[in-house]
Amino acid sequence: MSIQTVTTIITEIDQAPGQLEAAIGTARALDAHLHVLALAIGFDQTAMMGAALDPIPMGLGVEESLERAKALGNLATAQLADEDIRWHVEPIVGSGASSATEIARHTRFSDLVVQHRINSTGDQDRTRRLAETILFEAGVPLLLLPEEAQVTAPPSKILVSWDESATALRAARQALPLLTKASYVHVVMVDPPKDAPDRSDPGGAFAQYLSRQGIKCELSVCNQSDGSVAATLERRATELGCGMMVMGAYGRSRLREAIFGGTTRSILTDATVPVFMAH
Repeated sequence: MSIQTVTTIITEIDQAPGQLEAAIGTARALDAHLHVLALAIGFDQTAMMGAALDPIPMGLGVEESLERAKALGNLATAQLADEDIRWHVEPIVGSGASSATEIARHTRFSDLVVQHRINSTGDQDRTRRLAETILFEAGVPLLLLPEEAQVTAPPSKILVSWDESATALRAARQALPLLTKASYVHVVMVDPPKDAPDRSDPGGAFAQYLSRQGIKCELSVCNQSDGSVAATLERRATELGCGMMVMGAYGRSRLREAIFGGTTRSILTDATVPVFMAH
């Protein structure tokens, strides 16, 4: 697999410059085309009309949303004007109900989406919904950046979370264009099952798979710290100086994670390291 198209979705004026800078660096490192979606989310007019006592004009919020999308698009165009990469900017408008459909439709032909976590107060749920739309509806891997984080793409050191699952393997395969450019890849297994088929050499076959791709890697097995797989992975990434983590997203159902919590939800809301995730 190669990464030929990188997409980034800008929705906030204050976050756009930093996110664009990260997306530009990623596209340049991979010699990929950068697709910028300038997304303005307007009113969900159908829901509003159904709940209102008086008629509401159908055009309510449309003009404002179009102007906002245009402003975001102009900001991106100005920042990209002197860059030495291939790019195009696409302003789009979606309502609260249709924005996920619009995002999926405009990103499904991308090879990677690069996003900052939405940092507005109380917007953790928006980050989760956006990530799930990209991973499940569009079927595209996501590089999620913490607020204000800058990323050197690809980082020279990358941590890969390995738990023997099909989801983790798909994530690693889709991250190969980044992994092959790294100087050092560290595979981390957290509390592997004692009755696993490869218990005598946990992760050995996976490390061999990576080495055959020309990737220099090492493997370590860790116990959970702070009662959390996510915290263990982040601690290990920090100890090793890794600039990115690669992991499978939602190894169990989204419903179970919504009810009981899980590694993916913790990473989406709290990770301080850029995370490449795929489902």
